[in-house]
Amino acid sequence: MQQSTTSRSVRAVRAAALLCALAVSASAAAAPDDGQCSYYQAGTRNLYWGDMHVHTAYSLDAYGFGTLNTPRDAYRFARGETVALPDGTPARLDRPLDFVAVTDHAEWLDFMYVCTDPENADLPDCRFLRENSNPEQGSSVFGKYVVPSITKAEPHALAVCSEDPERCAEASSRQWLRIQQQANEADDPCNFSALIGFEWSATPSFSHTHRNVIFASEHVTPFAIDYIRYPAVADLWEQLDLHCKADAGCDAITIPHNTNMGDGFSFDVESESDRVLQMRSRYERLVEVHQEKGNSECLSPFGVRDESDCNFEVRLTRSSQLTPADQYDHAGWEKMRGSYARGLLLRGLAAYDRSGAARRNPLQLGLIGSTDNHAAKPGYVDESSWLGSVFGIGNFERTMSRLDFNPGGLVAVWAEQNTRASLFDALKRREVYATSGPRIRLQFSASTDARPLDCSAGPHGDVPMGGEFYAAAAAPQFMVHAQYDHTPLQKFEVIKGSWSPRDGYQESVTTIWEGKGDGRDVCVVWRDPSFAADQPAFWYARVQEAPSPRWSASMCERAGRCDEFPQADTQIKERAWSSPVWYLPGN
Repeated sequence: MQQSTTSRSVRAVRAAALLCALAVSASAAAAPDDGQCSYYQAGTRNLYWGDMHVHTAYSLDAYGFGTLNTPRDAYRFARGETVALPDGTPARLDRPLDFVAVTDHAEWLDFMYVCTDPENADLPDCRFLRENSNPEQGSSVFGKYVVPSITKAEPHALAVCSEDPERCAEASSRQWLRIQQQANEADDPCNFSALIGFEWSATPSFSHTHRNVIFASEHVTPFAIDYIRYPAVADLWEQLDLHCKADAGCDAITIPHNTNMGDGFSFDVESESDRVLQMRSRYERLVEVHQEKGNSECLSPFGVRDESDCNFEVRLTRSSQLTPADQYDHAGWEKMRGSYARGLLLRGLAAYDRSGAARRNPLQLGLIGSTDNHAAKPGYVDESSWLGSVFGIGNFERTMSRLDFNPGGLVAVWAEQNTRASLFDALKRREVYATSGPRIRLQFSASTDARPLDCSAGPHGDVPMGGEFYAAAAAPQFMVHAQYDHTPLQKFEVIKGSWSPRDGYQESVTTIWEGKGDGRDVCVVWRDPSFAADQPAFWYARVQEAPSPRWSASMCERAGRCDEFPQADTQIKERAWSSPVWYLPGN
């Protein structure tokens, strides 16, 4: 096995070197002469919209349900072209995206290359895959190949690849090169950015601890790091540390998603070694809080069902199976709650307090949204036109059987220009935010000055979204400025978390503005009355729209069948979540 892995890496390094040389040449030809876009102004941030979690026909669980579109097609769709859904229905975004990262699963790049385009090998498993890959029979593909390879106690390669590892090593390298090539072709500096990435798909015992890996440029690792050979998140980071070198122009971040399905695993900052904590702080800069398989912002404390807080698109699971809240005991609930985004942010404060002279917060995470779309349709989030996840597209009953799914969200980035480098820098500094789909324009900043902030004087305090401060002349002030998309705004909230050895974790939700569902351009300044200079803390903004029909209501109304599915006929309050601002005393 070691020999196969080594030969795979050597071949991949050689091939990647050639591809990267070509990519650098192509990128240089397309870039502005001075390296800056015509609209660039130093220090001025523009707002860019994207989707950083998209699967195509190169992912087994997308192809298995009938997706035939490639990464190239996904980029075309993102830029506003019409591209068919798996059932043949034409689909098009009403507004193109500014950037996209295609994140096909690393674990099956080899299997997909051998069994589908371009090899279409005449092997029993390959024939089964091709003959049963459609919405009606896709579950059989999922059960036969996805489940045994990544959900068992020990992940393992599928039979095609365990029987011929050399062939699959070569196939994986070639598939990874195709992914890079199509991203580099689509990348159009200043107009559209195609970020290179993949998904590391750890699912031990059906607990989702997945990460999307996003690269800063065309310089990437020589192979896509997969969960089968590297089954711990620390292994993923070690491989990035080994193969993604700054002096070679490579940089990367890892983004956990669906922490709502992670059963509380994969964030063991209370027991991790200093080396792992260092790597986590380096690579884990963001967390995806909203996507099609549910929202991961927060859970209320055990036994609390507060409809004003953690009630949005909540999808409770245990080992990936829907599990009602009353089937959890206190310990299980609190463990799961601790891996939702707010719980992670709180745990990060305690870890910061424990770190002593290191002054390190290993869970200092910005918040993003994306879709996890498996039909190669980035940004396909409109509630009124969404036709369901890849499991049910084209079939009303199948789609209604998954009412717990939703269209997913978007990520908004404040960056100086629409280039890979500028966007990646913004991602790393966490000057980003999440929405559940609408393009709400949101600014959130803090001021540590005693003088009052004034909305009319400008949108920024001295600490931007995603930043931190270490001292304050007075209790900090926060400015929340939001502009509506299609549906007016209704409520602004500031969520705060703090930690002290005496009081433990403290969290609060404060409504700082509430309208009658008619807000279009609203700016509010709020000063924290409970600020404690000796306690690390974070704050983030949550903006809610007025109620609007959920996708399921729009779909059942079009079909005239809401009486059959009364639970589908409902409204939601779409929203946006800013990345936090942190107070880290003693730094």
